[in-house]
Amino acid sequence: MPPKNDDQNNDQNNNADNQDSNNDQKPDDQNTDIAKLIQEQVETNLKPIKESLDKAYKARDEALLKIKEFERKEREAEIKRLEEEGKHKEVYEMKLAEEKAARESAERRNVELTRDLEVRNVLGAQPFRNDNALEMAYKEIVGQLVRNEQGVWVHKSGVNIKDFIKTFAENNANEFLFKPKVSSGSGSSQSRNAASGGDDNKSLFKMSQEDVLKLAREGKLRGR
Repeated sequence: MPPKNDDQNNDQNNNADNQDSNNDQKPDDQNTDIAKLIQEQVETNLKPIKESLDKAYKARDEALLKIKEFERKEREAEIKRLEEEGKHKEVYEMKLAEEKAARESAERRNVELTRDLEVRNVLGAQPFRNDNALEMAYKEIVGQLVRNEQGVWVHKSGVNIKDFIKTFAENNANEFLFKPKVSSGSGSSQSRNAASGGDDNKSLFKMSQEDVLKLAREGKLRGR
């Protein structure tokens, strides 16, 4: 057999070095790579959902603007007609009603801004994958909130916002919105929440209001 030349020896040495480098890769580095791939895949899957939601909200907002503009023109035409007919009392009452409606709308908006600020402050402490995931969670959570008799925003089951968001974040059904938990280093990747099986993993949003209220009464909602 002819002796190996220098190029062949160098190739073998490089291959051996590469193999040693792959073998020396730490488990934490491998887990980080896997987590990155998972996150990229989730972001890819969320993108069309986000685009569909954006289109739906844009269409809704445009429709609402057209309705408001139509109503404004109708009111102006009605006020002009009443003024021409000398019905000043009706005009005054109509303008007074408009001012009242505008004031109530402003007050309602201020209340909603207070709600939004509280929700976003609590959500800010959660490790969401990205801004899109945060917005999806925000919209789903806000849709579940109501004002109680004291005028405080709570979940429709009666649970306060902070506890409800904690429950939302700990629920396995919403796990895809959050960054994956770092591996414990035991060689197996752990999910963000330990699976408990049965209905315990069922999303609150897939449960009836009666079931949510039942969990709240039994004190089981907070631990979900």
